[in-house]
Amino acid sequence: MPKSRKRQKSKPSRSKRRRVNPLELDGLFDILVNTSYRPKGPKILYHYTSWGAAKGILCGQHFWETAHNCTNDEAEIRSAHSVIVDVAKLLRSTAIGSAAAVFDLFIDSYPRLQLDKLKTIYLSCFSLARDDERQWEKYGDNGRGLCLGLRILDERSPNPKDRASALIQVDYSEESWRKHLTENFDKISALLSRAVNSRRTTELGVSALYRIAAFASIMAKQPQWALEKEVRHVTFLRNGAKVKPQERQASGQVIRYLDDVELRTDCKLVAFAEVILGPNQSFSEGQSRLAALLAECGYQTEMAEYPAIEASQVRPWKDLAHSELREISFGSPGIIAHE
Repeated sequence: MPKSRKRQKSKPSRSKRRRVNPLELDGLFDILVNTSYRPKGPKILYHYTSWGAAKGILCGQHFWETAHNCTNDEAEIRSAHSVIVDVAKLLRSTAIGSAAAVFDLFIDSYPRLQLDKLKTIYLSCFSLARDDERQWEKYGDNGRGLCLGLRILDERSPNPKDRASALIQVDYSEESWRKHLTENFDKISALLSRAVNSRRTTELGVSALYRIAAFASIMAKQPQWALEKEVRHVTFLRNGAKVKPQERQASGQVIRYLDDVELRTDCKLVAFAEVILGPNQSFSEGQSRLAALLAECGYQTEMAEYPAIEASQVRPWKDLAHSELREISFGSPGIIAHE
């Protein structure tokens, strides 16, 4: 009898890519979303404020975070909406399979489910600008206040169950928003093109696009605000959270805010690199006053959290008309106050 021949196993085609199952897809989407909005990591952030507000911050160990719809920027959280839809439509034009279905659903539902219609985002604003004259005028009690220089530490952040927080650097360029969204939406589309076409895949894909769009919305502000060089600490309450925001009156408007957002774990003091005294005050008097305030609020000179006390290098000005004579497009967001 002739010898039997062994059946050769067929090798998979090199052109076929491994399919991604929904469970694996969820984890991959999480990685993409979580890395899409992270700032480069400034070492120090600055906050210009009055003496009264500084006392509230130092002794209370909290910065107030104001609801996005209670700021002076009417486009807060909404500046990038049209760009988000434009980018989604552009990528939809070349998408196929699962990716096409996901983009169709996202484009159709986004006007109803955009971030500002679903969540209240609470904001606390800081700046990359050190000892800046314009910010002294607007936020530092016209040069008579303080500029708090906070050290950004590489340590575990607080993670309460009723809320989520993140530090996000503001982007003032529509071109940059478009580039950022295109890159990240395209990564989602590439994963979807390898995924099993199912209802679960579609749900995961739309969720990923919405999360990227949400962070893009929080990052984006109109160019006229660019002088602020803002990095914002943002917080939103989780569904079912039993947290009642505080309220205060300002210019005839009710301002809602959170006054209990933790910045460090285990009741550690907020860490300061420096505190700069505004240009329109006596440095020697301010230095003594600040040292007393720091001691009152639990800071001791040997602590790592204790700041260097510096004098502003901005040239002093004599009267309150200074800022009026130097008209600039620099609105006040009205989001931090300790009155």
